[in-house]
Amino acid sequence: MMMKSAIDISENNLMLLSTVDLDEVLEAVAAIVMQIVDVRAVAVLIWDADLETFSNQYISGPRKRDFKKFVEAYAEQSCEDATAGGKKVSEVDPDDIDVRLAAELLPVFCYRVENSEKRCASILIAGASDADDKTIDDQLTSYPLVQAISNAWEVHELRRENERLRARYEELEDQNCMLQEQTRQLIHDTMHKSAVETQLAQKERLVYSISNAVRSSLKIQEVLETAVNKIGDQFKLSRCVLFRPLNSGEELSVFEYCHNSVQPCRDLFLSDSAKDFVQMSMRTSVPHDFSEPETDTQDVFDREFLLALKIRSGLLVPIIIRDRNIGSIFLQDCLAPRDWSIDATALIGSLADQLAVGIENAELHKEKEHQAVTDGLTGIANRRHFNDTFAKEFERAKRYGEPLSLIVVDLDFLKKINDTYGHQVGDAAIQTIGRVLGSSCRANDLPARYGGEEFCLLLPNTDVEMASNTAERLRKLINETPVDGPGTISASIGVANFPLHASEPDALFEAADEALYCAKESGRNRVCISSNLSE
Repeated sequence: MMMKSAIDISENNLMLLSTVDLDEVLEAVAAIVMQIVDVRAVAVLIWDADLETFSNQYISGPRKRDFKKFVEAYAEQSCEDATAGGKKVSEVDPDDIDVRLAAELLPVFCYRVENSEKRCASILIAGASDADDKTIDDQLTSYPLVQAISNAWEVHELRRENERLRARYEELEDQNCMLQEQTRQLIHDTMHKSAVETQLAQKERLVYSISNAVRSSLKIQEVLETAVNKIGDQFKLSRCVLFRPLNSGEELSVFEYCHNSVQPCRDLFLSDSAKDFVQMSMRTSVPHDFSEPETDTQDVFDREFLLALKIRSGLLVPIIIRDRNIGSIFLQDCLAPRDWSIDATALIGSLADQLAVGIENAELHKEKEHQAVTDGLTGIANRRHFNDTFAKEFERAKRYGEPLSLIVVDLDFLKKINDTYGHQVGDAAIQTIGRVLGSSCRANDLPARYGGEEFCLLLPNTDVEMASNTAERLRKLINETPVDGPGTISASIGVANFPLHASEPDALFEAADEALYCAKESGRNRVCISSNLSE
């Protein structure tokens, strides 16, 4: 095997770390392997941990065409699972792959590129007849393959996510432009009508102004509140109510305009008596007008609820986004019957379309913000959000002389669970701990998944005794929660406190981590408090 000089290694390291483009990094990795090993072909495969499969790949070398089908079969059959937790470099048994290789391409070595004992890529080296696993390991260890590949993969995923969001926002912008064009056309048409229709043109401009508010603000609560007030005032209504279900549909968000001559009805909409009316409204896809409930012949909507509202006439317009009803605007006149014209109905329908776009924009923005701080598997805070909050809470505790406790939780025997029951059961065990932490802490506490099977719980204004009691309660809850497969799981827990065990953030984390190690070493499924004392 050819040896590389220090200058060559430095140049290769610079080449690896100077780009974040995934294809360029894979090409650079393959080039480095071919420099240090006399091979017929080399393949670099990226491991997608979220999908648990190989995704992007790059094949190079004089016999890359002959090697391609073998690499594809290797990726599909996920043969590398058989060496999980084994040697970093291993020889691949060609009989395990359903593709026959030419003798010149043998042997095939697999080099696992691992980050904290987790695979981020695999390098398949074919035809390195003069090499062995130790030599390959010694040579490739000189290069920052983990950092280069991990950085490039993260940038690749972020770019792909940005492209998806950009396409979605462009779609919404096109829809918004189309709605604006429709509104402008309505305004243009009404300007040529008789004086009787002049008031309708003013209402059209209302829609246009609310459209601008929708485009310029993500504070949808303020936009909806403004919308019902402007509609109620412009149409001289007794009431205007906008309601939409939240979460699973049990909770109702209600915005109301009410003229001072009538009683508000918001509380009525939030009562059990409104359930049938609201459920029927959510199944409606077209506007519906009401006359006086005592004489109206309609038998679809709850007549008793309409009588309780004491309306003389009403217009219900659904808010629709992609054939899905997400709420309704309910115009009410309690003083006199009213003829809801086609133009008025179309106008409110156009406004409902604008509000639908605004609601979806706000929900997309909220979802993106949530994803940025949330762990995808467990639904609690991710490591980045925890680190940011930890730094702020530590500074606050230090400034005001308040205690701050840190609990570190680690799932016991995850590898054994994965090997025995499969990774899905392992994920379920991790999710169980996330649920226990998320549902068992106070509002100002922060549970987070720190990485793999390790979790953190930050307890502001909490002394070590209270933190220890909390940790013991969490340990019992975790141990008592059933998980399909192993039946029960356990966790080891470390506890540390500021100012008792540390005077700086890093030292506090180290103290809690050492306590966790002590819990592991002393038999697992237990709580240990740091024995360090702050100087």
